[in-house]
Amino acid sequence: MKKFSLYIIYPLIFIGLLLNTACNDDFLNEIPLDRFSPENLLVNKAGFETVIVALHNEARAEQTLDRPDQMGAGTDVSTSGVADGRFFNNYRDILPEDQIVNYYWDWAYASMLKNANLIISRAENPNINWTNEEKNAVVAEAKFFRAFTYNTLVNLFGGVPIVDRELTEPKYDFVRASRLEVLEFVKDDLEFAIAWLPVVENNPSKDGRIFKAAALHLLAEVYISLALETGNTSYLDKSIEASTAVINKSAGNYQLMTQRFGNTQRPGDVFSDLFWTNQQNRTSGNLETIWAVQFEFQTIGGGGGGNVHLRWWGPKFEDVRSPDGRRILVGDSLGRSQGGNRPLNYFFYDIWQDDWNDMRNSHHNIRRDWYYNDPTSSFFGEKVKIVKVNGNAFIANRDGTPTNFGVDTLRWFYPMIRKIEGEMPLGAIQGRTNNDQYRMRLAETYLLRAEAYVHKNDPVSAAADLNVVRARARALPVTPDKVNLDYILDERARELIIEEPRRRTLVRLGLLYERTMRYNYRAQSNMEPYHELWPIPQKAIDANREAVLRQNPGYPGGIE
Repeated sequence: MKKFSLYIIYPLIFIGLLLNTACNDDFLNEIPLDRFSPENLLVNKAGFETVIVALHNEARAEQTLDRPDQMGAGTDVSTSGVADGRFFNNYRDILPEDQIVNYYWDWAYASMLKNANLIISRAENPNINWTNEEKNAVVAEAKFFRAFTYNTLVNLFGGVPIVDRELTEPKYDFVRASRLEVLEFVKDDLEFAIAWLPVVENNPSKDGRIFKAAALHLLAEVYISLALETGNTSYLDKSIEASTAVINKSAGNYQLMTQRFGNTQRPGDVFSDLFWTNQQNRTSGNLETIWAVQFEFQTIGGGGGGNVHLRWWGPKFEDVRSPDGRRILVGDSLGRSQGGNRPLNYFFYDIWQDDWNDMRNSHHNIRRDWYYNDPTSSFFGEKVKIVKVNGNAFIANRDGTPTNFGVDTLRWFYPMIRKIEGEMPLGAIQGRTNNDQYRMRLAETYLLRAEAYVHKNDPVSAAADLNVVRARARALPVTPDKVNLDYILDERARELIIEEPRRRTLVRLGLLYERTMRYNYRAQSNMEPYHELWPIPQKAIDANREAVLRQNPGYPGGIE
């Protein structure tokens, strides 16, 4: 399929569809000969399924962007190990020309929304030979992805332009909808999706597909956003109803995994089992997954370089030296990580103070001890020890005295969250696994319902849901008097770190600035309240020449 893009807010789609002329000469009417043009492809259900596959591919790409894992960096859960201003170490560097800002905008408008709207618009062609049920199921999956994309946009940029159909000619007069209008649009798409998406089934060919429960799960979150935006508490009841439909199996057989499954010969526990290679889908016995994006090794379209979480969230331990000068070697499940996202002390220490024995804090799930593994070292097999001297960290000798080897405890040496580990078919040096990535699992559905109860001032019901999740982790139950929104966010960190788009969670609650300033020491000198939202890309503003596309307050050109 031949395509091109102009620097406008919504990229133009197919050349043959874009050219409008003042004359009606037949020889000027372009007839697309490419079999992958919309006219030739979108003539039957199989053709529409091809574009659905493209949507799944782009949904996966959101987690493998050029600067990945930006939903955690610069929040209350993580900073970056690199010394410069990248990765939200310095919020003043986040400007309308920023790469990640433009990446997300283009991901949404140039890929996700383009393909979703193409399906939704072309499905109305009366000449397609399919049943009403087949048509609506295809449209429902496209509307789910459109809703997912707009929910992402509204929690990064605030109100954004709503494009609800395929564009067939250039358009330069986009205007921003309000946050409420975008949320209502998302709600409508999800309600349609729920009506027509199928219930989950135990079919290995369906791994990664979108089922009714995924739309209910996302709608439960969106209803909370609507309640906070409007003050209408009836949306909280709707959120509870949507999450309950998933929890009580009305939308399929989902359940928290409470017993070990998959490769049980591997040392671990049930929580670690959730994250090991090939154990994210129902074919492994995992009934907790609602939606996981798929990575297929050596398969065209299977995910390129693989899952990059290990590379970005683990420490750059290979730079640590033993007292006799040997490095820690990259090998087996450790992979070659680079310290891009460095979890904060809030995660490694603060949230475990009430119960250090929580399974999610076990050595199977957080690697807190490191050992020298170079067999040529006289310290082979010994635990790495460090000592502080005048605020600087050094490798310690056996007797505790400092060596001359300094240690960067921000990037090289810190505990590692082990849910990023897995088999690495490309080799450990590549630092990538082929683990499928969770987007939604049932534990979060419980946490969403608990959150709705907190907003309803019902801590008893909220504690009951929290304790279902905590019981699986063999953690001490929480009492209702301790349950509030901060506790919900702490529990989300314990359960969902790396999986959760933390930035979007905090923005939808209006807490990104407050929580980041409380826990992220690197942001405290440079973050301002307006950084709750990203700037609108300058290229989109400049190209929108027939209307004003407002910039967010605080950024160059923004309205104060």
